[in-house]
Amino acid sequence: MKKDASKSDEIIDETLYGEVLSKQEVEESESSQGIRAQEPYRYFKIDKMKAALKITAKTQREGRNILDHGNLAMTSVSRGYLDNISNTPVCSFQFRGKEKRYGSPSPVHVRLLLGRSLVQSAQCDCYTCSTKYYWSEEKNCPFISAALELVADYQNQNDVMDATNFAGMQVINSFAGRKRSQIITESRQQECSLILEPRLVCKEGYISLSFKIGESKLFVVKDLVHFADLVQKSETEVYGSNTTINHGIQNFTKDSRKWVEFIQDCVAEENRLFRSIAEITWRNVKKRVSALDLYGWRIDRLYELVGSAGIHFEDRDRKKKCVLKCEVRDPKLVMTIRPLMEDGEFQGIQALMHFPYMYIGSGKMYYVDTDAGKMFRVTDVFYEHMGALLSKEEYNTYGELRIDIGRSSLADFYYGVLPELSEHVEIIEHEPEVVDQYLLPETRFSFYLDADDHDADCRVIAEYGDKKHSCLDLYNPQAKLESYRVVLKEREILCALEQYFPVVHVETDRLTCGGDEERIYDVVSSGVEEIAKLGNVYCTNRFKNVGKTKKTTVSVGVSVSGGMLELDLLTQDVSQEELLELLKNYKKHSRYYRFKSGEFIDLEDSSLQMLFEMMETMHMSPKEFVRGKMHLPLYRTLYLDKMLEEHSEVYNTRDQKYKSIIKNMKSVAEAEYDVPASLDKIMRNYQKNGFRWMKTLENCGFGGILADDMGLGKTLQTISVLLDAKQSGKEGTSLIVAPASLVYNWGEELEKFAPQLRVRLLAGKAEERAQMIAQYENADVLVTSYDILKRDIDQYESIPFLYEIIDEAQYIKNQTTAASKAVKLINSKVRFALTGTPIENRLSELWSIFDYLMPGFLYTYDSFRKDFETPIVKHEDEDAMKRLQKMVKPFIMRRLKKDVLKDLPDKLEENRIVRFDGEQRKLYDAQVVHMKNELAGGSEEDFKRDRLRILAELTRLRQICCDPHLCYENYKGESAKLESCMELIESAISGGHKILLFSQFTSMLAIIEEALKERKTAYYKITGETSKQERLAMVKQFNEDDTPVFLISLKAGGVGLNLTGADVVIHYDPWWNVAVQNQATDRAHRIGQTKKVTVYKMIVKGTIEEKIVKLQESKKDLADNIINGENVGLGSLSREELMDLLGV
Repeated sequence: MKKDASKSDEIIDETLYGEVLSKQEVEESESSQGIRAQEPYRYFKIDKMKAALKITAKTQREGRNILDHGNLAMTSVSRGYLDNISNTPVCSFQFRGKEKRYGSPSPVHVRLLLGRSLVQSAQCDCYTCSTKYYWSEEKNCPFISAALELVADYQNQNDVMDATNFAGMQVINSFAGRKRSQIITESRQQECSLILEPRLVCKEGYISLSFKIGESKLFVVKDLVHFADLVQKSETEVYGSNTTINHGIQNFTKDSRKWVEFIQDCVAEENRLFRSIAEITWRNVKKRVSALDLYGWRIDRLYELVGSAGIHFEDRDRKKKCVLKCEVRDPKLVMTIRPLMEDGEFQGIQALMHFPYMYIGSGKMYYVDTDAGKMFRVTDVFYEHMGALLSKEEYNTYGELRIDIGRSSLADFYYGVLPELSEHVEIIEHEPEVVDQYLLPETRFSFYLDADDHDADCRVIAEYGDKKHSCLDLYNPQAKLESYRVVLKEREILCALEQYFPVVHVETDRLTCGGDEERIYDVVSSGVEEIAKLGNVYCTNRFKNVGKTKKTTVSVGVSVSGGMLELDLLTQDVSQEELLELLKNYKKHSRYYRFKSGEFIDLEDSSLQMLFEMMETMHMSPKEFVRGKMHLPLYRTLYLDKMLEEHSEVYNTRDQKYKSIIKNMKSVAEAEYDVPASLDKIMRNYQKNGFRWMKTLENCGFGGILADDMGLGKTLQTISVLLDAKQSGKEGTSLIVAPASLVYNWGEELEKFAPQLRVRLLAGKAEERAQMIAQYENADVLVTSYDILKRDIDQYESIPFLYEIIDEAQYIKNQTTAASKAVKLINSKVRFALTGTPIENRLSELWSIFDYLMPGFLYTYDSFRKDFETPIVKHEDEDAMKRLQKMVKPFIMRRLKKDVLKDLPDKLEENRIVRFDGEQRKLYDAQVVHMKNELAGGSEEDFKRDRLRILAELTRLRQICCDPHLCYENYKGESAKLESCMELIESAISGGHKILLFSQFTSMLAIIEEALKERKTAYYKITGETSKQERLAMVKQFNEDDTPVFLISLKAGGVGLNLTGADVVIHYDPWWNVAVQNQATDRAHRIGQTKKVTVYKMIVKGTIEEKIVKLQESKKDLADNIINGENVGLGSLSREELMDLLGV
C-alpha cells in the first residue's frame, strides 16, 4: 500500500510499534544496520541435547577422555531437511574412531542427525552399545557424548547452518536461479573467450582425457572433480601465479561448453562410485581426478564430440603429438598361415595376425592410427564378426593373435572359421600344398527319410571324400571317431535336425519324430525344404505317400431369390466326402488335418479358413454346408460380402440382385433418398446421411441401430424417416416406444419438425389409451412408454405397424424383462433402435437389441454366448471379436461429436420436456388456483404493494415443478423432473460425458445429491457456502479426474469457474434471466474447450416453466433487435404477464 510521506505520523500505530523514532534516532539506527550479524552465532543447542538425552557426568568424562586420546574424529558434515512437509532443517555428522576389543584396536563409527535442540537419531557401533539407534533415550555411550563435544567445537569455528527451512531455501534458490539465469543470458550476449581444450593420451590398454583452461595462456586442470564443482557454483580459482578464472558456464566458448558438460557427466558417475564405496566401507574415498579414463559410453561420446574437428593427442611419454580426427573405417588385417612342423613331421598349421590396440565402447570398437592422424570407429559388421575375438585381453594387450591348429582340427578351421574370417582379413598361405595333403574335402551330408503309418525317421550320413560315417556315432560312447572327422560340424547338423526328429535311436541309427503327428506334419510341410539346405535328401516311397499334402481351390456362387440368399459352394482337389470329414473334425487353431489316407492338408490355408468361419458364423452343420445350395437369411448378405472381400483368392460369382444390395449399402451417402423438403434446411449433412442410411436399410428389408452420440439429433433423423413415409404415400401407422420421461419430448419434437403427422401420445388413463389404440388408423404415429406398453401389449396383437422405433434401446438390454419381451411382440415391417450406448456393460445387451431388430441374426442367446460372449469376454478371443464386428457393423451407425465437428454449431441446445401427473399435478394445480385468486381479488395498488409476496408464491410454484419435497416435507409421491434428470445423467455418463448441473435452488441440489449417492455416482458440489479455495481445488480436480457430475448453484457458480472438462450442461430449472443461464453454460462452453457442448433445459410441460421459456425467448428477440440484451426481470412483470404465466 502506498504511504503519504507527509502523513507518516498518522499512519504509524503507536500502540503496535511503540514510540515513534525521531529523525536522529532513525539515522543512528540506519548506521548500525547489520552490526549484530557480525556476532558469533550458534545454531545448535548442545546443552539442551545433552539434557534431553540425560547424559551423565560420568559418561561426559569418558567422552572427553576419548577425545583427549584422539580416539574419535569428525569425517563429514552435510546439511539437509528432515522432509519437505515438516520443513525441519537438520544436519548430519559422521565420525570415525577406535576402541580396544579383546586387546586389539577396533574401528568405531558414529552418526548424528541433529535438529536445533534435539538429536533426531544417533548411531554407534561401539562394543558397549546394546542397540545401534537411540531416540531421546537415557542410555548413551561415551562415543555419542564425545561426538556432541566435537559438534560444539565445530560450530564454534564454522557457520554450520541456520533456521532457514526447506520452503525458505526453495524460495531463495528459485530467485537466485532466476537472477543467475538473467546474468548468464546477459553475459552470453557478450563475447565468451574462456577455452577448455581437451587432450587425448593413448597407450596400449589405456586411453584418457585431460584438459587445459584459459584464454591466451592455457593452464592444466589438475582436479576435474573440483573443476566441475567450480562450474556448478560459478566460482573463481587462481591458476599459475596470478591468473584468476571465473568458471561460470557463460564464460566458456560455445565449443568448450560441450566439453564442460562431458566433464560434469563423468564426474557425476565418479561421485556415484565414490558414494557406493563409502556406504560399504565407511571410508571417504574421494580422490583427485586429473584425467578421465575413457571406456564404454565415455569413449562413444568422445568420438561424437570430436568428429572432424580433431583433438590434440600425445602418447604417455609425450614423444609423439598430433591432432586426431574421427572416421569410420575397418583396420586392414593380414593373417599369415604356415605349416606347423616338428622333427620334420606335419603337426598342423600356425596362423599369425597383428592388429592395432582396440578400445571398446558400448557396442562399438575403436583404434588409433597416429600416422594417419585418425581415430577410427570400426563398422558394425566388423564388430559383430571380429569384436569378441579382438577385444579379448590376452590378444588385445599385445596386438597379436597367434594360433596353432592341429591336424584333426584342420577341417573345423578351414571350413568353419576361415570363410567368415576372410571377409575382413587378408589370408596369406605359405606352402598350401603341404596342408592340402592332410586336409580332407569339405564334409557333405546326406539325409535318408522314411516313414510308416505311425512315425517318420531320418538317417544322416557325413561324407569325407570316399569315407562315410553316421553322425549318430557322436551319441554312441563305444564308437571310434576318426581323427579327420569335423565333430563340430556334425554336432551342428544334429542340432538342426532335432527340431524335426527329437528322438534318438542309436541302435537303429535313426532319428524319429517319436510318433508325434505334429512333428510329422512339420517335416512334410516345411522340414524337407529346410533339411535340403544342409545337404542331399533321399525319400522312400512310403515317406512320399505320407508326405503328400493336399491343396484345394474354393469357389462360391451367390444369388438372391425369393427374399433369401442362395449360396453354392465348390471345392477342387478335395472330394465332397473328404471335405465333410475335414469339417466334422475341424478344431480351432489346428494347423493341419490328416485324412484317413495319411495325407495332410494345411488348415491355415486362407480359403479353408474362410470355409470354417462361414460354417461357424452361419450356424450350419457340415452336412448342410457341403450338400450343395444353401439358403440363408438376406441379412447375411453384408457379412458374406465382407468375407469374400478379405479372401480374394476365393473365386466367386454374384447375381445382379446381390450386387444391387451391396452397392446400396456401400454407397449410402450417394443414395437417391432426399429428405423431406421442410427439413432440408434444418438437417445437417451427417443427419441427412443418417436418414439415407435408415432408408437404405428399410429398402433392403433390414433393421438397424442409430447409435449417434447424445445431442446429435437421433430424434430428428427418425422424424425425417416417418415424415418421408407419409409424403411418399406409404400407408400404415408407426409406433415409437420411449422411456416415460421422453414421451412428451417426442410429442414436442414431432409437433416442431413434422406438424403434418397425426400423433397420439399414449400417456393418459387406461381407457383413453385403449380408445387411441383401437383407432390407430386415425394416427400416423403412436408414442408410448416401455412401462405402458407392457400393460397394453394385448391390445397391439392384431395391429400391423409400418415402423417400430425404440428410443433409449438400452432399456431392453436384459432379454428376460417384460419390456424387452413386449417390444419384440409388436408386428412391424421395419424396426429401428435408437441409443447412445448400444453396449453398457455386457455383450448380451447387444444381442437383445438385435434380437428385437432382426430375430435370429445373432442366433439364440445360448449360441451367442458360446460363440461370442464367452470367447471375447473371458478369453479375449480376437478372432471372435472380429467376426462379431463384421456381422454387426453394417447395421449400426454411430457418429461421435468429434466425427462431425464441421457440421456442428459451437453449442447444441435442447429442451427436455417432462410431464407430471398424480399427486404432483394436484399440488401444482392447487397452487395455481390460489395465486389466481390472489391476483384477481386485489386492486392495482394492492398488486404493487404485495409484489414481493406474490413473487414468493411464484417461486413456490416453480419449486413444485422441480420437486414437491422443496415445499412439502411429508410429500410421498413422484418427482417427474428428478426421475427424468437422473435418466439423462445416466445416459450421458454411459456415453463417456462429463456433466455440469445448475439449479438456483441449493435445496434441490441436495435432493439430487442424495439421488446420485443412491446410484453410487461420484460428484462435486459448489454452493454459496463453498470457500474460494475449495472451489478452485474442485474445479481443478473435475477438469483432470474421472468424476462425471458437478452440481453447481446458479448464483454461486454462474461466473468465475473454468470447467472445460465438461461437455454436457443441464439447467434443472429455468431462470427468468436468460443471461444468467448463459453465463452458467459458459463455464463449460469457453476458450479451452475442445469438445462440442450440449445444453439441456429441463422443462415441465403445461406449467409456469414453459411460460418462462417463452417469455425469455420473446424478451430476448426484442432485446436482440435493439441492444442485444437478454434480461427478463421479475420486477418488470405486469399483473397481466403474471396472470398469463398462471393461465396454463
